[in-house]
Amino acid sequence: MERLKRAEGLSIYRRWRPQRFSEVVDQRLVVETLRRAVAQGKLAHAYLFSGQRGVGKTSVARILARAANCLAPQDGEPCNECENCRRILSGRSLNVVEIDGASNRGIDQIRKLREEVSYVPAGARYKVYIIDEVHMLTGEAFNALLKTLEEPPPHVIFIFATTEPHKVPPTVLSRCQAFEFSPIPERLIQEKVLEIAQEEGIELEEEAAELIARRAGGSLRDAEVLLEQLAHGGRVTADQVVELLGLPNLAEVDGFLSALIEKDAKAALETVEDLASRGRDLGLFLEEAAARARDRIIDGDTRFIPLARRLLELRAELTRAISQRLHLEVEILSLCGPPKGSAMKAKETGRKPQETAPQLVKAEPTPLEPKPVQAEKPASPKTEGEAAQSKEDPWNAMLAAMLEERASVAAFLAPAKAELTDGVLTIRLPEECRFHYESLLEPDVRAYVEEMAQRFFGALLALDIRWEGKEDEGPSLEERAQLVAKTLEGKIIKEETDAGTR
Repeated sequence: MERLKRAEGLSIYRRWRPQRFSEVVDQRLVVETLRRAVAQGKLAHAYLFSGQRGVGKTSVARILARAANCLAPQDGEPCNECENCRRILSGRSLNVVEIDGASNRGIDQIRKLREEVSYVPAGARYKVYIIDEVHMLTGEAFNALLKTLEEPPPHVIFIFATTEPHKVPPTVLSRCQAFEFSPIPERLIQEKVLEIAQEEGIELEEEAAELIARRAGGSLRDAEVLLEQLAHGGRVTADQVVELLGLPNLAEVDGFLSALIEKDAKAALETVEDLASRGRDLGLFLEEAAARARDRIIDGDTRFIPLARRLLELRAELTRAISQRLHLEVEILSLCGPPKGSAMKAKETGRKPQETAPQLVKAEPTPLEPKPVQAEKPASPKTEGEAAQSKEDPWNAMLAAMLEERASVAAFLAPAKAELTDGVLTIRLPEECRFHYESLLEPDVRAYVEEMAQRFFGALLALDIRWEGKEDEGPSLEERAQLVAKTLEGKIIKEETDAGTR
């Protein structure tokens, strides 16, 4: 309660910032090493703290600054009661200077710092400079700082904090004691969140705390911010966390995984449709699905190994997809095949199920079915299943086979209309499908389509792929000549038809 009274009005993450090494969550090796260095009086002149956001880098830097200047340290811990500690805690100490590397990244600021380090601290042992996001400094600023790091005054300690240590020059790294802060385990974050909720008077369900810890991704500060955000609505339940943060329901994730394993395309597609209708993040859903698949593998179900790998690959692909939902649905069809019993309903276009696949337009007077072959001629190489399907509808049969083998090509052909005339299969794509048309013209894709057409339509003379849109037409030869003449301030001389023969 003393903490709450002292910091009343501040955000939860600021009120619960650790004030002693022993209060830091996790990071045991880091804080124990620093505490012993303070207790033994063997502090280095420069430290580099690296790690992701919200794991305690700046908090530990402030604790170290107080411990180094504490008038009554307790086994390396700051007492937080002496004059120096109180000044640093209140931000009134001139001996601890915090610099934001992102907004003070130029050489002028570093030159000013170099001038200040020569002054001895007032009423303290050390003058401590904490530079946050140090990787944001410019190359010239690092060069200006390097001389001070090589020969630092004995009363100065530099503490650098960064989330991207690889951007710090090696010449600077070599002059610092480097400490890497690890992500905080979900279990520890959950325990801390429950502790904070109890002290703050927040009603928090244990399952909700587990979800907050999982969403924080190893950052305790992020978890504390989420807790404060959720607490404004009163009692914090698991359903509220799922709804507010857009997290997928575990039952929904398990149902999706089961549908993929059992190759139930209809159930998997319905899950995606429901997520899209509620505006959920499909990428986040795939992350959760991959995590749940990993849990199944750990439990001994090896069927989920290839599925977990594919879900992670698909998550990366979604960031580059034109339509995330379409990309995910095509992948589901590729993994599971067409929905059993009937074609997938195209609700967006209002078409009937039997109209979702493009119908083959029969040209007159040539019939769609291949002409009967002579007895002495060999039959086209088809399987019995393919032959049965092609007699009914060779175009839809070909698309179904492509969906099993190369789903992306089937997606390119889905909006098309096909027409067989005198041994020439013409595939027409509507005006809005120029990308599909250009993709089908790729040599390997066209060769695959030709091969499949031979299998399902018999011996073809040719395959003609057309686009119903208009190509961008450039200027004519005469227009280009007029443009050149105008630019060069000349004129066009037209020759006679028999010019050059005389």
